[in-house]
Amino acid sequence: MFDDQLRTRGNVHDEDPSPPAVALDTLALHWQLLVGRERKPIGVRLELRRREDPSGISSADAPPLSSLLDGVLRGFVADDAAPFPNGIVLLAPLDASIDGALARWSAPRNVLLEIPAADLQDETRLRILFESRGQGVRQALRLADAMPTPERLRFFPYLVGPASAARASAIPLLAIGVQTVELADAALAAGVHAVVGWPLGRPYAGQDRELSPSQRAILELVRLIQADAEVRRLEKVFEIEPMLAYLLLTLANSVAFRRGSPTASLRQAVLSIGYQRLVKWLVLLLAIASKDSAMAPLIFTTIVRGYCMENLALACGRNRNEADEAFIVGAFSLLDRITGRPMAPLLAEVGLPQAVVDALVARQGPYVALLDATLSTESGDAQAHVAACASLPAGPDAVNRALLGALAAADAMLALI
Repeated sequence: MFDDQLRTRGNVHDEDPSPPAVALDTLALHWQLLVGRERKPIGVRLELRRREDPSGISSADAPPLSSLLDGVLRGFVADDAAPFPNGIVLLAPLDASIDGALARWSAPRNVLLEIPAADLQDETRLRILFESRGQGVRQALRLADAMPTPERLRFFPYLVGPASAARASAIPLLAIGVQTVELADAALAAGVHAVVGWPLGRPYAGQDRELSPSQRAILELVRLIQADAEVRRLEKVFEIEPMLAYLLLTLANSVAFRRGSPTASLRQAVLSIGYQRLVKWLVLLLAIASKDSAMAPLIFTTIVRGYCMENLALACGRNRNEADEAFIVGAFSLLDRITGRPMAPLLAEVGLPQAVVDALVARQGPYVALLDATLSTESGDAQAHVAACASLPAGPDAVNRALLGALAAADAMLALI
């Protein structure tokens, strides 16, 4: 899904930096999608804020920035469920000062460290940043009011700032603060490299739009899986839509699922993938069936939400069935925007569990706390995030790991297309 020129897999570090990584309970994370030309997701931006202690005062002995960054990078692959993301990972510490340990920090090639323009005015920080670049760390400059001199800019492969800054520099710009889809498309057309934080738009509330045959087939497959129907009934639906059958066999023969000889039948494909994992894949198929590449940012967002809710459910002690239902809540949370139909009648056709419907339509029931916590990771409001997570039995470390694991899983899942 990501830019080929930035694809990097493998270990997060070739050698351990000093000091060691820390637990993620000292951070509050906020994520934003990076969307490039033709609305193609090319990575994510992670804002890092230090959490405050109960008295509201930040800890005086807080770990250095390099340790916090390492904690985040290792959090992507902590449970080995998915490889490290392929695309741009833009780390944006908002309230952590640069320290000497950062000069010895290293990161994968596709990781960028966002640096505020004010740091260019401090000679000590400037020296540390220069030494960090010597370790192979790539840096993106977050612009302030004035554009730095060309001599300063030449060290940065990317700039982060308002879309209007694209006219003042030839360096690729990651545009922040874009509030509507129309403005985002205009910014991309005007030459920005990517938009940071794709606007999701409002819930669909217009006239019912007719579903395409493929969309209707996918929703029927979800209904059959929820009803625990026989495999043969699923096969018949796939047989009606050859493209869906092709995609199913492609998935079954991918590295993630292939076991031994190639899978040649629809029945074998369904059995090898399993019903619950097939539901997750159907969310992606729903986007493909729309034949609208503009939906890619929404699809990535729903997959992150689904995996984040699933991870949070397990971290909170919910059972496997509840975790699977939590995934569906997150993954279907933008279904009205993706299909162009109101949520309530759309869900009525699928036959989802009532608790899932209640969460999506009425924002009530056992999954709302998980949904609110997941959505708070997108808001950028630190206080709202803390409040949304306060009711969960899982602590800040578990919340952050749920998000990072979800981002890695969504990246790996879309890479299979």
